[in-house]
Amino acid sequence: MSSATVQFFSDALGKWTRYNVILPEQGEGPFPVLIQLHGLSDDSDAWIQRSNFLRHVEGYPMVVALPDGGTSGYLNWKVSDRLNTHRYEDLLMRDIPAHLTRQFNVATGPWAIGGLSMGGYGALRLGLKYPDRFCSIWGHSSAFMIDEFLDPALIEDIADADPYRHAEALARQIDRPVISFDCGVDDRLIEHNRSFHSHLDTLGIEHHYAEHPGDHTWDYRPHVHPVASYTATEIAAMAA
Repeated sequence: MSSATVQFFSDALGKWTRYNVILPEQGEGPFPVLIQLHGLSDDSDAWIQRSNFLRHVEGYPMVVALPDGGTSGYLNWKVSDRLNTHRYEDLLMRDIPAHLTRQFNVATGPWAIGGLSMGGYGALRLGLKYPDRFCSIWGHSSAFMIDEFLDPALIEDIADADPYRHAEALARQIDRPVISFDCGVDDRLIEHNRSFHSHLDTLGIEHHYAEHPGDHTWDYRPHVHPVASYTATEIAAMAA
């Protein structure tokens, strides 16, 4: 396993940006991809520096991309001029996949997406919105109601920021990604997670939900196993 920091120009952000990439040591590829999203107070280095992430992904035949999402919620914000270009959904769904495809031996998809806190919200919202792009979605300590804390005047489409809306659209589709999420019982976001779990149950969307002891801290992160939600069959499907 090897890792690198990649810099490239993003049209979505109108500037140079970076992401970390973890490459498998075994296999010939093309490799499936896991996009791993950080939380609000972190950056693209957090998963490597503050968790056992590298140990958990070691040995899995896939490429892992760790983007830097700033404090964006991984949403597209309204653009006023070149000094205010923050289209983070486009960064994840267009720019980084295109760059990964050009630079590394990766499969075209479907891929996997996951994250924690703000990143859990981003992973679930994008995974539900683009179910044809992902075969597996997971979130830890996810801020499902993040749209309640945003100024709607700043977001390109505030209704689109609602993961409940995308779940309702997914319920009308036959082919769905594997959906998994969990939260600590002492986490301030626990009721948000329980509410979303109930919403998926009401819609008849199969998913995996778990609660563990812990709060919204890195001490909870032993439960954050980035590939725990992926069975061998799912990884094989990602590579197909």
